[in-house]
Amino acid sequence: MWDYDSYIGKAKLYFTRAAEHPRVDDDEMPLWLLLGLEFLLGAPLAKISPLLLADVEKAGGASIMAAAGYPSSAAPRTVPTSTVVSRLEIAIPDFTPDLKKEALGLVGLRNEELHTGNSPLSVDAEQWLPNFTRVLEVVCAHLGRDPADLIDQEIIDQGRKLVASQDQKLENEVRKRINEAKAFFERLKPDEISGRRTRGNETQRVLIDTFPEATAFQVVACPACGDPGLARLDAVRTTRERIEDDEIHQEVVYIAGGFTCTTCELALSGTPEIRAAGMQQQYIRRFHEEARDRYLDAYEPDYGND
Repeated sequence: MWDYDSYIGKAKLYFTRAAEHPRVDDDEMPLWLLLGLEFLLGAPLAKISPLLLADVEKAGGASIMAAAGYPSSAAPRTVPTSTVVSRLEIAIPDFTPDLKKEALGLVGLRNEELHTGNSPLSVDAEQWLPNFTRVLEVVCAHLGRDPADLIDQEIIDQGRKLVASQDQKLENEVRKRINEAKAFFERLKPDEISGRRTRGNETQRVLIDTFPEATAFQVVACPACGDPGLARLDAVRTTRERIEDDEIHQEVVYIAGGFTCTTCELALSGTPEIRAAGMQQQYIRRFHEEARDRYLDAYEPDYGND
């Protein structure tokens, strides 16, 4: 019912209907694509376990049993697509917070098209197809599938060209802001630079000491002035713990989601702008602790040493 093959098959069916639609200037083709995307988004969770798609709040145990392959007299329900997208952020390492926003935006377009009197899909493809393409490629790469196996190659090519165009526009915009920040820095007097650096160091210290659990910060060189700036990191993946030499080890993968420099006032928002600036996007931090320290309360000394 909610198995991986059925989700892939349903996605491919809707993608095929989009490709076979005879018009490109109405809202039917994008609607088929977005309906297909809904099933493609569910495929990674179905591959892990169909239980991840069962909505236990509305249908209770009936959905869990149906997802496990057992018949039920009650109608099973799946979780909302927004919940699927949130779970993909955990299940797929490359499903970044920015990609999550793009996916939720596409889900919102579909909902508005189907459940309101508005026609949000009656717009040029450049308003939605780049986001669709980015989400499609990341999910397919995670599943080890060629997007062309699911969707018409011409639609993929169109989407990729629009993505490249968007990336170029963003790169030009970010480069302009970097040049403006560099020019601003060059106009500062030495005492002004010193004061800004002092305030920046204090701000960095406070943020690094008080960051929330899922966020971290990294001091990096500003691409405009070269001074130490602060990159905000969002945790996207945590590895399983492993024990080596009586120590518990774990890695956390972070994606840079923003950058600020108090010296030249350069500010970058989102991973795409970090990428456009040529800055490092991914960081891996390794944590370890003594096994004895974690389990100290339950630790028993060796026999004969008490």
